Amino acid sequence: MLVQRLQAAALILGPLIFAASPFFWTGGHYGVNGGILIALAMVPWVYGLLGEYERLRERIPRIAGLWLLVLLIGMFGSIAFGLQGFFEGVFGMAERSGLARFGDYPPQSLLVLWLPGPVFPLALFVFGILLWWTRMSPWWVAALICLAAITFPLGRALRLEWVAYLADLLVIVPFALLAWRAWHRAAAVSTGAV
Repeated sequence: MLVQRLQAAALILGPLIFAASPFFWTGGHYGVNGGILIALAMVPWVYGLLGEYERLRERIPRIAGLWLLVLLIGMFGSIAFGLQGFFEGVFGMAERSGLARFGDYPPQSLLVLWLPGPVFPLALFVFGILLWWTRMSPWWVAALICLAAITFPLGRALRLEWVAYLADLLVIVPFALLAWRAWHRAAAVSTGAV
């Protein structure tokens, strides 16, 4: 029950930490604090999603296994982008000079940033579809996760704070419900009510 409770708490902790990152943007860039929040948020968020993976694996094992791979690639990409913002801030790189320097290393930056970067929103979108398809959550939770998966990269790519705040809210609401349900599911399992 302890692991299930930790995963339930992580389902809301990860998105909350991630949602704090735009509050620390400096001139439309992550900066030191925003970047580190994004990188750190991935650990609890993915830990919580591993609990959801276990539930998906019971119903659709092959698809769940493929989704887990996509999720881990997306986690890597999000951490890389967070650390990119962190190091930009640490080394005082202004505007887009940090990203421009990645042009000097095209194959490496393709593998570290540009390919895995958009994969985390894709993993969330697929997660929403899988929740809807398996009926493991109410349809509106799955729909909000899919909508959030579309809007949250827009807020970050366009560097529009209000879009990022809205997208983060769209993420927090369904993940709060998933966390609440996971918490109570763990309690039901421990008491033998399930």
